[in-house]
Order: sequence, then C-alpha cells, then structure tokens
Amino acid sequence: MVHDIRSITQVGTSEPFELQVARGQIPGHSIRNLFGTNPAIGTTFRTPWENNTALPFLSAEQNLSLVSTSASDTSVAILVSGVDENYASVSEVVALSGTTPVVTTQKFFRINDLITASGNAVGDVTASYSGTVYAKILAAYGKNQAAVFTVPAGYSFYLGRIDAFTATANNDTKIMTFRNRVSYSDGRVFNVAQTNFVSRMDIARTLPFKVPQKATIEFQAKMSSQTADVGIFGDGFLIKEQGSL
Repeated sequence: MVHDIRSITQVGTSEPFELQVARGQIPGHSIRNLFGTNPAIGTTFRTPWENNTALPFLSAEQNLSLVSTSASDTSVAILVSGVDENYASVSEVVALSGTTPVVTTQKFFRINDLITASGNAVGDVTASYSGTVYAKILAAYGKNQAAVFTVPAGYSFYLGRIDAFTATANNDTKIMTFRNRVSYSDGRVFNVAQTNFVSRMDIARTLPFKVPQKATIEFQAKMSSQTADVGIFGDGFLIKEQGSL
C-alpha cells in the first residue's frame, strides 16, 4: 500500500520538522493554533471568546447569517470555515453587505474560523443563526479568537503547547483554574487536565495529547472570585489519519 501521509522530513536533514509542517512540506500535516481571549471570565468555567457568555453550539447544521455593525463594511469578505453535520471540512467566502445580513449557501455544524479574506471591517462581524451569535470578529481584529476547535472527519489533532494568562486588579490573590473540555460526537464529554495557577500557566507537553476525529476541544477557565481578563493560547498538529505507515 502506498501512503501519502508521512511523518518524516522531506527537505534536507537540518530543517526542523515543525518548520517543514508550517511550510506545507509534509503531506497530510498542518499547524493548528488556538487563540481565545475574554476580558471578563468569572467563577464559572467558560471558553474564552468574543462575547461575555457561554460559547454556544449549533444543534444541527445551518446556513449562517453574516453581518457587520458598520454600514460601511461593503468591501469586506469573510472566510467561514468549519465542519458540516458529517464532520466534513466545509468553508465559504462571504461578501459582507454592511448592516444587511448575508446568508451562507453552505451549511455549518461547527465554526472553526472566521477570517478576513479581503478588506478590513471597521465594525464587529458576527456569524449567527436564528438570532444567536456563534462566532465573532471584533472590529479591526481581522479574525475571531475563540479557544475551541472541532476536528474534521479523517483527521486527528495532536495538542502540544498551552499557555494561559490572567490579569486582575489584585492578581496575586486570584486563582485561575484551567481545564481541557473534549466533547465527542457520541455525546461523551471529558473535562481533563485541570490545574490551578496565578497570573500565568505554561504547559509544554513532552508527548502530544490526541483529540480524535469529530471531537471538539475547548480550553476553559474560571476564576476563584470576581472576574479577570483571560487569554489562552495553544498549538498542535492536525494530521490526516491513513492507517499504519
């Protein structure tokens, strides 16, 4: 059997494997970065994203409505990427029409990214269904920042580094609790890797944490009291699974 997925270096012997993956030189491999931030994480576990609410998820695949808060955002295009109800990767570029909603032709079950494809929105851009916002780009940011990723069918996500940061008025007396929340397509939910820290957390895994196909991983946090400005960042490899090499 011939395999086109190879976890071996392709160019020379000195260039780091991670760099070759980032350059697109290793078939079936790509880098996945997760960024999540919110200025008011409280005492209940939440996934950092743009709104001060729990991160919502669609219960079925739907056509999304994209709109800006600025009427001048008519020369801006937004790339929506995620998965459908079969967890197949899907994407669509949507040309905004200012404050007039534009509906996608593609249906989405999970949103992994909202990314500016052209122009620069001066308003907040939201992707919603039936009045509920599921992803958002803040004005002038160019991309959504939500600490969540759904693994497409046929792939696995291998999580490596995780960093978390928090800042409060009395940071030395506030404890942040971090955890990985992994939701599987069969309904199981694992809340794992929980740890407490003050101000900053750095996890550089010796061996990667595997998140299988069709699972959704969230980086979640809560504070011991009051609220805090929290940022959580992680990275890893998204690898197409193709059996034994």
